[in-house]
Amino acid sequence: MEDELERSVPPFPYEPGTARLFLPLKALEATHQLLQSAGHRESGAMWYGPKDADGNGTVRYVGAPRQQMRRRNYHVSAEALAEVVYRLPEDYKPLAQVHSHPAEWVEHSSYDDTMVSSQRILSLVFPFYGREMSEFPHGIGVHEWQNGYWHCLDLDCATRRISLVDGEVRVEDMR
Repeated sequence: MEDELERSVPPFPYEPGTARLFLPLKALEATHQLLQSAGHRESGAMWYGPKDADGNGTVRYVGAPRQQMRRRNYHVSAEALAEVVYRLPEDYKPLAQVHSHPAEWVEHSSYDDTMVSSQRILSLVFPFYGREMSEFPHGIGVHEWQNGYWHCLDLDCATRRISLVDGEVRVEDMR
């Protein structure tokens, strides 16, 4: 298990991205509820929605696919992820993958690096199995793939990348 936590040093420094993710407060609340409902097991969810011409996305769907949930990791099969995608409108794109960790550590593990479904989305890690924290995104690990590495964004970069907004969201728990 220790080897799963070890990661190499980033090969290049992080260059702040410009695409924004607009996250309805209802989507954030639903995400917390989904992660917490797994109890003391890691679990995951996906955020989908439309993207504009500049690559900015708005979360309109929060889904927890079928998955294996354990104390120290979780797994979603390609088939289970496809079940989610087939239920979505054609213009919805994957925006972020979300999962929980058991304690306050929100960096990716090497296991997390290999399990992210796409390198074109953000990867968020919620501590304490999804327990609500202080002001979002404080305390959340927001990761972006760049130059062969999942970088954990500092609070300023994460705040510039993800904005809380009003809006409706569809939520499905297929676990």
